[in-house]
Amino acid sequence: MEIEKLDVKDVECDLMEGENLRRLELLSQRKLLEKKVESLSRQKTRSTWFKRGDSNSKYYHSIIRWRKLRNEVKGVEIDNQWCEEPESVRGKLKECLNKGSWPLP
Repeated sequence: MEIEKLDVKDVECDLMEGENLRRLELLSQRKLLEKKVESLSRQKTRSTWFKRGDSNSKYYHSIIRWRKLRNEVKGVEIDNQWCEEPESVRGKLKECLNKGSWPLP
């Protein structure tokens, strides 16, 4: 390939201005082609998923449920006592968020 020849020549000795411009042009074209290939690959993946329909929904929803459970606040410590009552937890969270600070243990 022409670009490989120019790269080798650049390592061995400096390229002339015209050769350097040609090398930059070839690199730009290669980058553009790589972006197009990546875009086509992404589109093929999406179309495959679309054709299959909801075949991934069980997996997808299990991941969402897992993340929801992991991120859920089960309780907070209020006045040195652990509290899991939803109304108390909600109230304490609102209070701390309104203050803009969270007390550290």
